[in-house]
Amino acid sequence: KLRPVVAKPHSPDNRAYVDEIQGTPIDRAYIGSCTGGKMTDFRAAARILNGHSVKIDTFVVPATTEIARLLKTERIDGGQTLEEVFLNAGAKIGEASCAACLGGPSDTFGRLNSAIKCISTTNRNFPGRMGHKQAEVFLASPLTVAASALRGSITDPREYLS
Repeated sequence: KLRPVVAKPHSPDNRAYVDEIQGTPIDRAYIGSCTGGKMTDFRAAARILNGHSVKIDTFVVPATTEIARLLKTERIDGGQTLEEVFLNAGAKIGEASCAACLGGPSDTFGRLNSAIKCISTTNRNFPGRMGHKQAEVFLASPLTVAASALRGSITDPREYLS
């Protein structure tokens, strides 16, 4: 079996197994971007979030307008749409864009405007990449990001998968 991996700040090469850093407090979760904003990513995250509530600010950003449209129509297990799963869990859904993945001005959706810790499905975690230069960004799979959003700390998603 494969063990979930996280890239710790401030390099994608700075890897650790999730179970080695489990419990590390985080302030924000970010599911999206071109890398982590595909339908397969959102289906995976929804499996974890369905029926639960996030404990930290959680941002969802689809990679394309087509994916944004599909979030409104595709249902999980014949029940809620993916969009409903995210909203009912307490996540905020943005427009299809790069959003905070590329930093941007201070009003950018999901941007890290202070020195907080974020777990993200984006593909880079260099200082300042998602906003504030002293923010710490952990890179992880949609499953790990979703599980961590539920606890407010880095969490092994296998705890939520049956």
